[in-house]
Amino acid sequence: MQNGPDQFSLAFHPLISLSTGHVIGYEVLTRPYTPDKELINAEIFFQEVSKQGLSVEVDRIILRKITRFIHTHSIVTPLYVNIHPDSLSDDIVQNLIESCPDGSVVLEITERGNWLGPEVEKAIRNFRHRGGTIALDDFGTGYSGLNKLVAVHPHFVKLDRTLVAQCQLHPVKRNLMASVSQMARFLGFQLIAEGIETRDELLTCIDLGVETAQGFYFGKPRSWKEMESLRPEVISLIRQRQREIHTASSHPWQGLEPFLSHWSLLLEHLVEAKLSASDQITTMMNTAFKMLQPLALTLYQAVPCGMQPLFSIGHAYREVISWDSPSVGIRAFRKKAPVILQNKSDEAEYLQAPVIQTLGFPESVAIMPVGKPVWGTVGAYYRDPFKWSSTRIQILQNLAHLMTLLAPKPPRP
Repeated sequence: MQNGPDQFSLAFHPLISLSTGHVIGYEVLTRPYTPDKELINAEIFFQEVSKQGLSVEVDRIILRKITRFIHTHSIVTPLYVNIHPDSLSDDIVQNLIESCPDGSVVLEITERGNWLGPEVEKAIRNFRHRGGTIALDDFGTGYSGLNKLVAVHPHFVKLDRTLVAQCQLHPVKRNLMASVSQMARFLGFQLIAEGIETRDELLTCIDLGVETAQGFYFGKPRSWKEMESLRPEVISLIRQRQREIHTASSHPWQGLEPFLSHWSLLLEHLVEAKLSASDQITTMMNTAFKMLQPLALTLYQAVPCGMQPLFSIGHAYREVISWDSPSVGIRAFRKKAPVILQNKSDEAEYLQAPVIQTLGFPESVAIMPVGKPVWGTVGAYYRDPFKWSSTRIQILQNLAHLMTLLAPKPPRP
């Protein structure tokens, strides 16, 4: 089987925020062709590729095409890219992914191949430690779903179409989806509903707490040149439903159980475990990420040339933010005070820094100073507006205060 980059085309399917109706990413779908330019069934093609042991070779070809696309287009939202498990440990694949701008690629775990086992789990763990972002695909289609959830620790979980289809008519489906939504709150991943095709499915997913959606109801996969904006009536429907839910959910302690449980376990672990300063920071950041469930959570340290990322979850930050950058992080550090923006239009001039542009439409931003004297900042970001409730702000402030107590001076590199 011989295929080059010209024998694949790319189609893009939007992912929609169920808080705002914004497009917050695109799944990249690969269309294989014969040398005579005849379209091949993608599912059959990749099954045959896997049988012949050519998955890594084909992934290299496809990723080269995708990385070229990223480098030649203005991409402000991440692309979700399917990949075979064997490719994660391939040096060429790793180099291609790392050549892309931070946060521009989310690796989507496919059902092709075995994602369980020590070698694959090690490759996934190394990828996450480098700041990589992972989505678990087709959740709910088989018995291995929970095992993969434990092994992979994904940032995103995609509910399969078989669960979403006509969910408004099936109480069992709704209960299963609600259970996974509650699980997401405790385990710190964001839920994506695949295959939404009707208005009723969309509204049901919103009611069940699903954060992101994908499906023909929002549009079919298209080439990049053919991409269309989301219909205004769909955006209005999403926002109206969210307003109704917000009005009904007025109790100040509603939904706090996961927050309280995580915070209690964090304090207990820090007291009892003999952790290094680095491990303490890692533990605190991971716990806060589970509680807040932001798009990204990042700790910065002041260095002579600017603010250096020390630890990040959700995106792989590597670049220093220079002191002359119009960044909310620079502002919070210099003021030695929190900076909270609930909508990107509040102070647009502060949202032009590269690290903000990487996130793709951050609508809610909060940055807290850390240290005595202040040596850095910790910040979290959401795609959706008005996400910083008083409870979430208190959690981030407590995280910054706890870091200050445990690391009053900058940690050693």
